Amino acid sequence: MSVSKIVVRRYGNEPPRLVRKLRRASSVAPKPDDNSDPDLEAEYKRQVEESDGFDVDECPYLDGGIFPYVLKDKYDYPFETGLFGRLGLHCYNLDKGTNLKLIGVNQHHTEMTGVFVNYITLEAMDTCNNFPCNFQTCVARDIVAENASLKVETQLSRLKVPTGRPRATHVGFERRWENEAVDAFYKGKLPSWSAQDKLAGDKGQLHELQPSDLQENEWLHLYAEFAFHLKWTGYGKGLKAFLPLKFNKVTIQTHESGEESPNLIRARNAIFYMSFKGNGDPSGMSVEYRAIVRRTMDGMPGHIRLEVDCLAYKSS
Repeated sequence: MSVSKIVVRRYGNEPPRLVRKLRRASSVAPKPDDNSDPDLEAEYKRQVEESDGFDVDECPYLDGGIFPYVLKDKYDYPFETGLFGRLGLHCYNLDKGTNLKLIGVNQHHTEMTGVFVNYITLEAMDTCNNFPCNFQTCVARDIVAENASLKVETQLSRLKVPTGRPRATHVGFERRWENEAVDAFYKGKLPSWSAQDKLAGDKGQLHELQPSDLQENEWLHLYAEFAFHLKWTGYGKGLKAFLPLKFNKVTIQTHESGEESPNLIRARNAIFYMSFKGNGDPSGMSVEYRAIVRRTMDGMPGHIRLEVDCLAYKSS
């Protein structure tokens, strides 16, 4: 079902709008309200079509559709929203060789289609030239991941596209993942933490990252923060108080042999074994986390997938 909420725009002179917010997941097609307004439905469909789902005022459907998530402050966004936005930027940086960093979240829309889909418009800054930009990323999180505790993937990662711009192909083709393009080595259940012990003697597959690698590649913290959030999903924005995370050790496994850092760390497909601690811990105890993060890319622009498992151990 859904509930209604009066939303007062923070900017401009628009009157308050009535926005329905989805309260439960649904994998069925959107159903119109018995008292739905045909004009409102037509306007919703136009906005979805012209903005690819990133700019929708309100959803006229009781069950399904794209709903605006109300952000009180673009600089004080939910922890998970920040993770999703940074993942889209990370994907774009890997593709383009840029160094975009998240500044703020302008808009966040959500959709339930069997997976939890997030349409995020954000402000970013390229630290290479201090050039600001508006950015869009569509990120899907599996509600029940099959091969890991968490599976999250980007479907779009791009500089903001002007609304209504003509397209050579439908955006659905850009969003669709080419799973056949991913090497079978990186499919199936995630390996266990002990799997790296069996690979310790294979210099071609397992490499320990050096402190300089951890400093030069801040996105490694993003991967660890996904794992940290996985253990404390209900803690919300309070998790920011326990950052930055402190790495004890990070090793990387690839199917390819003979590669060395820094090329290895930027391999499109890789498995990371991370041990880390927080800056304090929500439990109030000293806890070490051990995360396995598998990164895969299908070769399509704007696509990256992370699968994550994480265990926590009381430490001295």
